[in-house]
Amino acid sequence: MIRRPGQAVDEGLPPQTTVAPVVPGFDVDQSVRNVESWGGDSALYRHFLSQALAADDDAGGTDGPLPHTVLTLAALAAWRSGTLDLRQDALTRLDEALGSGSVPRQALASAVGLQPSELDNFASAQAESPFGWPARGDGDVVIARVGGFRGLGGAWTAPPMTGEHGDREGRFVITLTDGERWQLDADIFGTTLSRLPPDEAPATATGPADRPEASGAWPTRLAVFDTSYLAWLVLEKAR
Repeated sequence: MIRRPGQAVDEGLPPQTTVAPVVPGFDVDQSVRNVESWGGDSALYRHFLSQALAADDDAGGTDGPLPHTVLTLAALAAWRSGTLDLRQDALTRLDEALGSGSVPRQALASAVGLQPSELDNFASAQAESPFGWPARGDGDVVIARVGGFRGLGGAWTAPPMTGEHGDREGRFVITLTDGERWQLDADIFGTTLSRLPPDEAPATATGPADRPEASGAWPTRLAVFDTSYLAWLVLEKAR
């Protein structure tokens, strides 16, 4: 079996064939295009947005979703689909909705693929780390696989040689065996790889004291192997 890049939270999800929902006053098709241009998975976005809107409809109370409800659920679904840059906006909207009760909990949970009972723990964990997740577990857990051989749809023409922490939590610098350097930005839902210019010195953490601050409950590392074109983002056992 050939391992390919991907997020652990997406494993086990069925193939996504959901048609974009129709929402009066909200251009869903444009939001799908935006998610694609921002690096998210449009099929996942349609799936989670549809699930969230259906849950909101089941909760009843109005003739249709309120505008702020749609924006909140769309932001959460877009982040859940791998759009890293929407994380802070999505979390701000989630915190406001949880605090005010303005959006049904089932709808919020459906937008990120959780159960309503997990939402508070999820929000607390994300306040500590971009890799925070309710089902933490006790041992090392793979969060994502990144890179891959370009001939099979991956990003790289050489295997990764080293993976170092970058200048902030969720950022890493990867050096390939051919000397190319890549920047990885990641959270629990998505990753972004960017090739670094050859003459640019990346900001990396040279030791424990230089690492960006992070909760001891969510330590991460990049694992590389000389037999694979993939780098493995691993959430380590809590300290």
